[in-house]
Amino acid sequence: MNIEESLFIPLVVALVEFAKKMGLPNFWAPLLAIALGISLSLSSGIIIFETIMNGLVIGLAAAGLYSSGKRIIGK
Repeated sequence: MNIEESLFIPLVVALVEFAKKMGLPNFWAPLLAIALGISLSLSSGIIIFETIMNGLVIGLAAAGLYSSGKRIIGK
């Protein structure tokens, strides 16, 4: 994953939060984060396996970042 792709992580967090405010159940948020991460990664790469794996990392990192922040804040 390069530095440009790592910028997708906060974007995925923001998009998932937006979807949740629009009515997406919390249960589906991690799956949406992974799907968005893979989609964004595929849009920036040519090697399919590598970009899918990068997208998976982006989605999981975004979901973990949100969960960790929520736990630290205490909401």
